[in-house]
Amino acid sequence: MVKYKVALVLTILLLTSCGNRIIYYGRTYPPTAQVDIFFREGDVKAPHEIMGKMVYEVTAKKRSEKVQRKLMTESKRQGADAILFDDIELVNTGSKMAGAAGGKAGGGFFFGLFGARTKYSKGQQVKATLLKYKQ
Repeated sequence: MVKYKVALVLTILLLTSCGNRIIYYGRTYPPTAQVDIFFREGDVKAPHEIMGKMVYEVTAKKRSEKVQRKLMTESKRQGADAILFDDIELVNTGSKMAGAAGGKAGGGFFFGLFGARTKYSKGQQVKATLLKYKQ
């Protein structure tokens, strides 16, 4: 029974530590159906307000079409009318990897982490500003 609990905890930790997340800071509005795309602030002609900033860091292998689609989907979810891509750059990303063990020894239970190392890989970081048109 204890082994299964340890395995469950390790699986949850592994699944929640992996994956690419979009980090968003700002206001939210009801979801929108369409998001306009801009790459220069001067191209936005409609009166608007800046509703927030978004950062998305993914592996460099991820295709730009998929990254753009993911950011547009998140922008719609946040209620944006437009997304202004601010910066797209290649970065080195690092992730710590470690092993874990648990079991019984000497009449008691033990759990420990060991063998931590950092793995570096190429990534891309996309920064964007979400805009809401003024009515």
